Amino acid sequence: MHTTGRGAMEGAIQNLLSPGDEILSVCNGKFGEMFAEIAEKNGVVAHCIGTDWLKPLRLEDVEEALKTRPNIKAITVCHNETTTACLNDVEGIACTAKRYGILTIVDAVSSAGCAPIRFDAWQIDALVTASQKGLMSPPGLSLVVLSDAAWQAVDASRNTRFYIQFRDIQKNLNGKRAETPGTTPMSLVASVDEALSMILSEGKEQCYERHELVAKAIRSGLTAMGLSLFPEQSNSRSPALTAFRVAPEVSTALKKYLRETFGIVVASGLGKDYKDSVVRIGHMGHVYAKDALTIIAAVEASLFHFGAIKSIGAGTAACSRSIIGD
Repeated sequence: MHTTGRGAMEGAIQNLLSPGDEILSVCNGKFGEMFAEIAEKNGVVAHCIGTDWLKPLRLEDVEEALKTRPNIKAITVCHNETTTACLNDVEGIACTAKRYGILTIVDAVSSAGCAPIRFDAWQIDALVTASQKGLMSPPGLSLVVLSDAAWQAVDASRNTRFYIQFRDIQKNLNGKRAETPGTTPMSLVASVDEALSMILSEGKEQCYERHELVAKAIRSGLTAMGLSLFPEQSNSRSPALTAFRVAPEVSTALKKYLRETFGIVVASGLGKDYKDSVVRIGHMGHVYAKDALTIIAAVEASLFHFGAIKSIGAGTAACSRSIIGD
């Protein structure tokens, strides 16, 4: 589909659900909350769970919510919640949902290509992703995968929709000329095709292992500098990005110095409570061990420059040791 990731998220809501339906939304970050907001805008009632960004979601909370709300039709969850740099347990959530006969709708915009996703084995019903993250392409193309149960929900949906019609898209893709309704963004399709070739050439499992290696190396370096990862409690840290805390008075200067001195762009935290006290490092897609060492050396030099750490070397050494396995 020629749309961004959030367009695909809305498409999933519009095509699988109807006004008045109730869903359960895992809201332990901005993008989990976005799924709930999209649902509400489309007349779907969203019940939020896991709303504390600092605490890992418990499957017991999902179970309890489903027990007390018998009218739930689906559960939405962001696989890689970039707000907190954590992976949600999609497998456990989907398994729980299946026992209650409801659909699982997953935002995998920033996890596809970075972390394992077993669509069939995990019993996911709808998964949306986009071109610009782990698929290493320009933004503007999104992809959706649906289970048989999800297609049945599409046919039963009473929602009004025009631009994103899953059945129309399927019909066009299965036609004599496989293309999307309207103008097909050929340059984006070609970009994603090349990115997928790169991933398959490397090997999917090797690609996932590389992301884990880079993530571990970066976190080892940050921790050795005395920095705290964000959030402190996490049942599964993301292989696609790392978040860490800094003093609010250092945050803006650090980001500016990294950009102007080293040509490295890092992101602020999300949400008013963390915008000035959390820094996020993306390491998804075309990122390797040398990049981990580069970013840690640059962060360490920058923090030393601002007097936020008293010496340099510990972070780079820890990152190096993590990479070489010592």
